[in-house]
Amino acid sequence: MMDNLSPEIWRLQAAVGLILAYALMCWRMYRKAALAGLPAPRPQPAAALAAVRGKPVWIIHASQTGQAEALARQAARALEKEGVEVIQRRIDQPWLDEVSAARHVLFVVSTYGEGNPPDHAISFARTQLAAGPCAALRGLSYGVLALGDRSYPQFCAFGRQLDQWLQQSGASACFPRIDADRLDALSLKRWQQALQGLGVHTPLLTPPLDAGYTEWRFIRRRCLNSGSPGAPLFKLELQPQAGLPPHWQAGDLIDLTPPGGDGRPRSYSIANLPEDGHLELIVRSVRRADGQPGLASGWLNETAWANDRVSLRIRRNPGFNLECGVDTPLILIGAGSGLAGLRSHLQARARAIADSGQPAPERSAWLIFGERSERHDRPCHSELEAWRRSRVLSRLDLTFSRDDPIRAYVQHALLEEAQAFRQWIAAGAQLLICGSAQGMAQGVEQAMREILGDEGLEQLRAAGRIRRDVY
Repeated sequence: MMDNLSPEIWRLQAAVGLILAYALMCWRMYRKAALAGLPAPRPQPAAALAAVRGKPVWIIHASQTGQAEALARQAARALEKEGVEVIQRRIDQPWLDEVSAARHVLFVVSTYGEGNPPDHAISFARTQLAAGPCAALRGLSYGVLALGDRSYPQFCAFGRQLDQWLQQSGASACFPRIDADRLDALSLKRWQQALQGLGVHTPLLTPPLDAGYTEWRFIRRRCLNSGSPGAPLFKLELQPQAGLPPHWQAGDLIDLTPPGGDGRPRSYSIANLPEDGHLELIVRSVRRADGQPGLASGWLNETAWANDRVSLRIRRNPGFNLECGVDTPLILIGAGSGLAGLRSHLQARARAIADSGQPAPERSAWLIFGERSERHDRPCHSELEAWRRSRVLSRLDLTFSRDDPIRAYVQHALLEEAQAFRQWIAAGAQLLICGSAQGMAQGVEQAMREILGDEGLEQLRAAGRIRRDVY
């Protein structure tokens, strides 16, 4: 009997079946969002979902410490499991001339320091964003996950700038920009919801915010600048509650949650290597506007007693890690507590030279370091001098802002040694910069631009030869 149905009735039944199937899919999406405590996602039209599966989804990241890159890779794996072709790129790699055919492009970008893009995205921001709208992006369907820290005034600034540029270029957002405050849970749920709209039906394996935290014991502290006109600077030792310290490499960070604090972790550069059997930090005491000590620095530098417990985790910092041999010269520039991140790299260089069984090369490492007073501010002085005598440090230039108004800061020493700096750069030197983002890092950037020119500086940046850990 069904064989006698007219073609029109068959088409009607097929259409009704498609509508019912689509309604069932929407209901399931609604139920999943309701159970998660989220507003129901906007269902994508069937044509849009078909377009996603018929064309690749691009995922472009800009990451300083690796978190944005990890989220981008995770989203790519989730989409690929659903049968969607995915193309991944770093934002400074070629993509503008190829992406127009995709129609769906996801950006996962972080903001670094005082509203800056990640180091590898600086050239993109200066050339593309500053140039205004890009005609190649007209009609593009995009989404932005912006990572940042709300405690900074320029929260998610780079993500906001990127979103505005895309809109001005005629692209349309397939979901509202998501501004994530230190990977907060609600923002990550919204990101999951956005991916559901592109066809991802399985939950992302996003680790909980406390993943990787373990209990450590405070061991001891030692003031490195007694009598200094500046705030106290302490070297601190911590040990894991049980067993040997986990592995880390020079340039990595810790996230530390101070006891009795507000629950927000503070990040610090690790000042040594795990072979020491403990973890060391170099921390400057901080005072808030009301005169009270900072939660983390106050606990570390004033309150903690031997064997007090603290929760922390070790976090990779790919923007400040190195993969080079002892034949690659290092230029290390920093001030104050920035010595922490530089010291771990100097330890790594010293051990690499010792393991090689060969004398240090002529250009091994050059440290340019700034503090306030030569009489009182010589942190790790005996250690630095030992490295200088063994030629691990080929050059050691110190500046003291209270003693020498002409050569007050590290950028002044850099300009004074411009010829030597060019020679080290020509020999293939890798640059490591650690310390304050606003004062020191900005001054060093301007000095390098004066010495090398805009093109020379951008070439170093594009080659990955400038690594920064600034805060």
